[in-house]
Amino acid sequence: MVTILVFIFSWLMFGLLADKKRIPELFPTALFSAFLGLLTDLIMEEYRLWSYVDKPLSGLAVPLVLDFGIYPVVSYLFIQGLPLTIKKRIIWTFFWSLGAILLEYIYLQFGIIRHHLWWNLWMSYLSDWIIFGLIILQYQFYAKEKVRQ
Repeated sequence: MVTILVFIFSWLMFGLLADKKRIPELFPTALFSAFLGLLTDLIMEEYRLWSYVDKPLSGLAVPLVLDFGIYPVVSYLFIQGLPLTIKKRIIWTFFWSLGAILLEYIYLQFGIIRHHLWWNLWMSYLSDWIIFGLIILQYQFYAKEKVRQ
C-alpha cells in the first residue's frame, strides 16, 4: 500500500513541478531510468540482495510500480533541475541520493523492503550515486546527439 501511495505522490509532484515543455528532451532519460530499474530487478531476482513485501502488491508488482512509475518521475525531476557546474551537480546528487536512501530507510522500517546477504543501506547509497551518475551521463550523451541533429 505504501508503494501505491508513493507512486501517487510522485506523479502528483510531476504534475506540480515538472516542466512539461521539456518532455521531448527529458523523456529518453525517464525511459533510461525505467531500464535501469528493470536491470536492478533482474540482479535482485538472480542474487536476492533485497526483496519487497507490500500488500496488496505482491511478487514483482512492487518493482514494476517503481520501474515504470516512480523512477521515471524522479529521474525527470532530477535532470530537469540539474545544475551546470560539477560542484553544484555533486551537491544536487547528494541531496537526491539522501532522499532516495531516506525513502529506503522508511521502507525498511515498515518491512516493505528486506535486505539479504551482504546488502545494506550503505550499498544502496553507493548504488544511488552510481545510478544518478548514469542518468546524468545518459542525459549528456542524448543532449549532445540532439544538438548534432
